[in-house]
Amino acid sequence: MKIPWRMKWLLWWTTLKKNKQNEKLVKIGQGGTGANSILFLLPSVKETALVAAHLVKRDMENENRQIRYVIHQNGLPFYSENLKPYIITYSDDDLNWWGAIKSSSVLDRIKTINYDALVDLNQPINPTLIFLAANLDIPIKIGFQSFFTEKFYTMVIQRSSSGFLENNYETIERVLGLT
Repeated sequence: MKIPWRMKWLLWWTTLKKNKQNEKLVKIGQGGTGANSILFLLPSVKETALVAAHLVKRDMENENRQIRYVIHQNGLPFYSENLKPYIITYSDDDLNWWGAIKSSSVLDRIKTINYDALVDLNQPINPTLIFLAANLDIPIKIGFQSFFTEKFYTMVIQRSSSGFLENNYETIERVLGLT
């Protein structure tokens, strides 16, 4: 994926700013209860969205965790109707010149919950969502390995050697206590 120079500069600037801040230590253990509130950043590209849609299918009525999903409006048709009340969408009109979400209504909807964890399911990376993740104060941030994600996420998952996203998603579920 070719990343525009504006977004590269913005990510570089955010990295510099982030390096000056002290990070909180997060401890993950077997005896824990898992994350109670999770924000998923979903892909909107058809090929990866179809796989992600299968993986994030949940019975939301019986779910005892607070789970929300963020996706570009173009990707909405790829996801289940059951998830739609929990999905926060943004459009190209909600982005500033740099490609970051500027809309206060979208950002306010995202920030209504204090999340325990953030999971970015985008492969390849989505610069808009990486910048969003970098600016949210969430202790556990999980994403797939790439040059940019290593600077913004607290846990980076290497892509499965078999190429199946399902294996990676199972790892994420175990870490967050979703299984």
